[in-house]
Amino acid sequence: MLAFIESNIVAVLAAVLILTVIMTFAFLLAMLEVRRLKNKFDRFMRPNSKNHNLELQLTEYLEEVREIKAKNDGMFEDIEDIKRVLKTGIQKIGIVKYNTLEEIGGELSYAIALLDQNDSGIVLNSLYYRDGCYTYAKQIIAGDCLTPLSEEEQQAIVAARDNSSNIVFKERMIIKKRKRELLRLKGTKKGAKENV
Repeated sequence: MLAFIESNIVAVLAAVLILTVIMTFAFLLAMLEVRRLKNKFDRFMRPNSKNHNLELQLTEYLEEVREIKAKNDGMFEDIEDIKRVLKTGIQKIGIVKYNTLEEIGGELSYAIALLDQNDSGIVLNSLYYRDGCYTYAKQIIAGDCLTPLSEEEQQAIVAARDNSSNIVFKERMIIKKRKRELLRLKGTKKGAKENV
C-alpha cells in the first residue's frame, strides 16, 4: 500500500487537497447556519426588541402559575368551610296553610318547618283567631320533636324533607277539582252557545 501511495503521490495529494477544500466549504456553511440560528435566537431572546424575551416571559408565566395554584388552594379551603357552615344552615323549608276554625276562611293559619341538612331546626305554628294571632315554636332534632306535633306541623316537616313542594295547602285537591269542574262547565256553555 505504501508503494502505491509513493508511486501515485501527486494523485493522493490532489485527492486530499480536494477533500480538504470540500470539508472547509462544508464547515463554513455549517458555521454560517449556526451564526444565522444564533442571531435568530438572540433576536428572539433580547429584551426590548419587537419580538419578546422568551426567558423572561416563561419566568413570569411560572410565577403566575404559582400564584394561581396558591389562590386555588385557598379557595378549596374556603369551599370546605362553606360546606361545613351550610350543613347547619336552613336548607329545607316546608309550609302548610290551613284554617284554625272552619268559620274563618282564607287559610290564614300556617305551620313552617325550617330544617338544615340533618333535618334539625324549628317548626313555627301561627294560629289565626278572630281575637288575635298566636305563634308557637318547637325545636326539631333529626326530624323529631320532644313535644307533640300537630298534624299541620308534621305535614310541614314532611314537605320540608321532600323539598319538592314547599307549600302544602290542606285543601289543594278540592281546589283543583273545583277548577276542573269550572273549566268543564265553561266548555259545556261554549258548546251550547255554538249549537244555538
